[in-house]
Amino acid sequence: MRRSGTLTAVTAVLLAAVPFVTGAAAAEADGCWSTAPIELTNDGVWKYSNQVSWCARGSVITSVEVAITHQVLNEACSWAGRVEESDTPAKDGTGRTVYDQSEFTCPGAIGAKGVNPWVVVTVQPNGTYTVDKSGIRW
Repeated sequence: MRRSGTLTAVTAVLLAAVPFVTGAAAAEADGCWSTAPIELTNDGVWKYSNQVSWCARGSVITSVEVAITHQVLNEACSWAGRVEESDTPAKDGTGRTVYDQSEFTCPGAIGAKGVNPWVVVTVQPNGTYTVDKSGIRW
């Protein structure tokens, strides 16, 4: 009889934990997240930073926002702004792929070093993300 009581107590503890674990997993899928800043630099000329923030409810991303910051380091250059951007379904069908290309205007030899920083990021409804590609177009 004692063995039966121990088995019942262990079973009760295990079953009591099941809803808690399931609830915790579901709660993790709802929320908002941000990527670490993705920084691109043209040494001595400009700095560019891209950060994507998104929210999800369950397996659906409900919003995506891209924040761009820039710094002009060479006074011959200027910030032209964002020139191309997109937010499309990810290839795997679960997330969103976000693209941004911005532009600095720089003359001659300075401009030849690159004036278009760009970033491609895929965000997932569980809060994870990948920086798919980034670079500078000349």
